Amino acid sequence: MLLKIISKSTTLVAIAKIGFIAFASPIKWHAMDRGLPPNTISGQPASLTLTNKSGKDVKIYWIKYNGTLQSYGELKNGLTKIQKTYSNSSWLINSLDDKPLGYFRTIKGNNLAIIPKKTTKVPFRTMQYTSRQSADAIKWQKSLRTSLFGLLKINEQGNDKNLSPLDAVKTSSQDKGTYLFHEMELNSTSKSRIKAVLTVPKKIKVPHPAVIVIDGHSGTRHSCYKDRGFATLLAEKGYITVSTKVSQHSLREEDKTMMGERLLDLIRCVDLLVSMKQVDPKRIGCAGNSLGGEMAMWLGAMDERISATMSAGFLTTMDQLEQNHCRCWKFPGIRTLVDFADIYCLIAPRPLMCQNGLRERPTWFTVPIARQALKEINPIYSDFNASSNLDFVPHKGGHEIDVPSMFNFFEKHLIQNVK
Repeated sequence: MLLKIISKSTTLVAIAKIGFIAFASPIKWHAMDRGLPPNTISGQPASLTLTNKSGKDVKIYWIKYNGTLQSYGELKNGLTKIQKTYSNSSWLINSLDDKPLGYFRTIKGNNLAIIPKKTTKVPFRTMQYTSRQSADAIKWQKSLRTSLFGLLKINEQGNDKNLSPLDAVKTSSQDKGTYLFHEMELNSTSKSRIKAVLTVPKKIKVPHPAVIVIDGHSGTRHSCYKDRGFATLLAEKGYITVSTKVSQHSLREEDKTMMGERLLDLIRCVDLLVSMKQVDPKRIGCAGNSLGGEMAMWLGAMDERISATMSAGFLTTMDQLEQNHCRCWKFPGIRTLVDFADIYCLIAPRPLMCQNGLRERPTWFTVPIARQALKEINPIYSDFNASSNLDFVPHKGGHEIDVPSMFNFFEKHLIQNVK
């Protein structure tokens, strides 16, 4: 028996089953016609009450932590199923012929998930960029950033008057010859503190250019510096560098999103650089490969203080990453608004270099698909009369950074072309 209790603030449903009574909060239905839900990430114990009001029998799948599907059988029309789960879990609902209908994303506590009838076509990429006057392009960028910040659940972003103090502390230092290697701690939010690496050349002309260096999946704040990695090479070239871990697959704060937390950590690294008297705030770049390339895209797109963005091993389409990839890139609502090309468009007219290897795996970040995405980025740079600021490097390697072209890019945009 279902008993609806309606108050001014919320709707709760009491479920009575053999002496057990639980109060469940209704959770959002994310309708979808294509692709798969985001990966499940770790969370707190919760319960899920699925009620099928779709008018048809459906199939139920739990999305595992690695993005694959685990079947939980069928649910006939009009029936209810109670399932133990965890917060931040994705539950996919398919038709009996396994076409996706939509999914639920659980929160902590007891969740009520009502599977509705399909009424209209699911909105898809509603904010795709199309060529327009530069003034209208700026309005499009502003509108899309606002929407994406909302989806990412970032409430503390650059220049927000409610931004938590950095409270940056240097915990140790090493002399690396031409530069100093500092271990740092700083606030990401008022509740979360992160660790970072900061390198500063011993001999610099103030103010000086800086680069935020970002590693990929399973990476740490140290990964870009190991075995003479690209961050070490930049530090030896004389750039100030900073790095923090963005490869976590969990939430520090329950009411956030994983991608939002990753991005905010990088935004706070920008804040750290801006706070330093040695850094020229007009000459801050970012660079990364794979997940690092993805996060360079996000940072350059969402933080306009980034002067030059180098994104390697990531330029692709969302359709390409729906299968055979970790879907940590995906969060509710993103495909309704954009594809990756549209996020890259937020960087324009600032300099952007994308790199993809000719020896990438066929199911990964291939050059032909990168060129397809590039065609959708070109128009906004043309609209800003800034086509010379968009570079694409199809290098001879695999899933890696082409270091010489990265050096040339930052030399051109962070050193030579400084007004």
